[in-house]
Amino acid sequence: MSEVEPEHMYERIATVLRDKILIGELGPGERLPTQAAISADYGVSRIVARKALDLLETEGLIDRIQGGGAFVRRYQPLVRRSALHYKSDPGAPFAEEALATERAPRYSYSTIPDRAGPEVAQRLKISVGDDVMRTLYTSYADDQPMMLVDSFEPLAITRGTPIERPEEGPLMGAGIVDRFTSIDMRPTAVVERLRSRMPRPSEVEKLELRPGTPVTQIVRISYCGETPIETADILLAADQYELEYAVKVDPKE
Repeated sequence: MSEVEPEHMYERIATVLRDKILIGELGPGERLPTQAAISADYGVSRIVARKALDLLETEGLIDRIQGGGAFVRRYQPLVRRSALHYKSDPGAPFAEEALATERAPRYSYSTIPDRAGPEVAQRLKISVGDDVMRTLYTSYADDQPMMLVDSFEPLAITRGTPIERPEEGPLMGAGIVDRFTSIDMRPTAVVERLRSRMPRPSEVEKLELRPGTPVTQIVRISYCGETPIETADILLAADQYELEYAVKVDPKE
């Protein structure tokens, strides 16, 4: 029987405080114990106490004011249910996610013809330099930027069709499924691959991230049969989102 890896003391302290926040014992706006109080209560140095608070701050659970202490932040992450984004007539999944936390949704976008770089070309199984339509989205909840999407569609498929520009024409704002179905390229599969990383400086600025906050990157590729018809990089602030994936299990034969 293997031994459980011991936690650092600051992690243990953070766990106690986190639990109090998540069960509502410490409510939004309530002040946390000071570093001195934590140090005394747990018999640790102020450095350890500070690291416990640092951890909670990077998780988006507390706000800290210089010289004014730490306070419980209103923690209402958006829940992204992947399956809801890839169905016929999906509605407005992001708007629904934001409204579920009582925040007003909106998004901005820009669409430009572009040429595929090496990674996008590999995903779409086209040649480097081939024409693509690129659309960049920023989604907001109560004017807080929550999600960046950088989407690429091969113009060899969409050029001259009503869906050449995703946010124009009769299917503007429709989901991937309905848009490509309209040109007889109905998606048959969508693959999402996730990883966490630290953000680049431009991403910190665009998402208004706190220092030390990681991001979740979702690389999406949409297929019609064996043909990739769209790919996107979806970037989420890790402290603002929970991701839900529902997987159907085949019945026992």
